[in-house]
Amino acid sequence: MSAPAPLAARLASLFPAFKGLVYALLLLNILIFFMADDALVPHKAVDQIGWVIILAGLEWDSRAARSASVIGWSLAIELVGYACALYALGHYIAEIDWLEIINASAWLLIALLLWLDILVPRIGASRPVGVMRALLYAATLVCAILFGVQGKLLDFYDSVLWIVCFFVIELNILRLSRSAG
Repeated sequence: MSAPAPLAARLASLFPAFKGLVYALLLLNILIFFMADDALVPHKAVDQIGWVIILAGLEWDSRAARSASVIGWSLAIELVGYACALYALGHYIAEIDWLEIINASAWLLIALLLWLDILVPRIGASRPVGVMRALLYAATLVCAILFGVQGKLLDFYDSVLWIVCFFVIELNILRLSRSAG
């Protein structure tokens, strides 16, 4: 059952404010993350910067019309973000930090599936890809909960906030798919 048209229009009008709030919280989160004594680890800083770049690229690509020229330049910028995320993943592997390895790997796979959804909507919107993406988001949620259980409250908050940020990207892609279809 769909929402009545006036309610749907009202929710749609609130989405930009919600998105702005989420992204402002992300920027605040990054500042807090860098100011925390235990967070001043170079590969974690590189990881945060990389994912902000990736998120910005996905935000742009999921809002823009699908065209090779638009996606081309943003992908070039995003590749810097992916290099940062892979650099951090390498450190998590070297430290044998399983929780960080699983979390980082799940996010990289989610980003890959989002790209698939942006570039090839027919495949990206398929049931198997949707199930895979849901399982990966579930994995990131479990990782967030485990960070909290371990007493890593900043990592818990950071993880939950990233989940919400990517939810915004998912909503952008859904809107883009509906307008194209």
